[in-house]
Amino acid sequence: MNHIFSLVAAAGLSIGLLACGNEHNFVINQVPASGARVKLLHAIPDGPAVDVYVNNAKVNGTALAFYTGYPDREYVALTPGPASLKVSTPASGTVTEQTVLTANSTFDADKYYTVAAAGTAAAPVAVVINDDLSIPDASKAYIRIINLVSNGPGVDLAIGTVAPLVSNVAYKSASDFVAVAPANSSAPLIVQVRSTGTTTLLGAAITNFTALAGRKYTILVRGLVGKTGAQVPTVNSYITR
Repeated sequence: MNHIFSLVAAAGLSIGLLACGNEHNFVINQVPASGARVKLLHAIPDGPAVDVYVNNAKVNGTALAFYTGYPDREYVALTPGPASLKVSTPASGTVTEQTVLTANSTFDADKYYTVAAAGTAAAPVAVVINDDLSIPDASKAYIRIINLVSNGPGVDLAIGTVAPLVSNVAYKSASDFVAVAPANSSAPLIVQVRSTGTTTLLGAAITNFTALAGRKYTILVRGLVGKTGAQVPTVNSYITR
């Protein structure tokens, strides 16, 4: 599986960023010319809207709510090296900014990362995932899964009802990218995320998934088991490369 490490929040809540829906081909990354490249995801279902700072510089524009993020279609370029991360609620009128998370990480030059916040407002965890954007075979499409359901099981990723492509991806983990045959919009794939070792879906399947040759796609499962409305476990996707 991809190298992953966690950064546990100092107080309540999380980091937030990058949103994507089932229309995964909306998110086409325009890679910055230099620096360390970072994409940020907000996956704390009950967390407030936040601003994100890297080395005391605000990264986002509008405050980020659950399942929103920054940037929309690309990675943000950061100065390589040690980085201090701070997430805080925005100041408004007489309400002062409240720091809800601080963490430290190191980002290497010319490498790509997804920084995601998972867990709950009471127990947030930030995870840093290495994004391998290489394409070993340009005739293939590639797919992986990130599991950000904090109270859920390990998950399997499958195409249709056949055996899983990858199995038992734990909370706060990402699978490696797996090669699949390309699929166009006239014959799209059905992508399922299942509780490990079962046929039970964790979130509705994506029934119209197209996968172009030479692209890499991330399947993201987030939410909370046992919740209703916007907090239920949901499966979505976006183009990673």
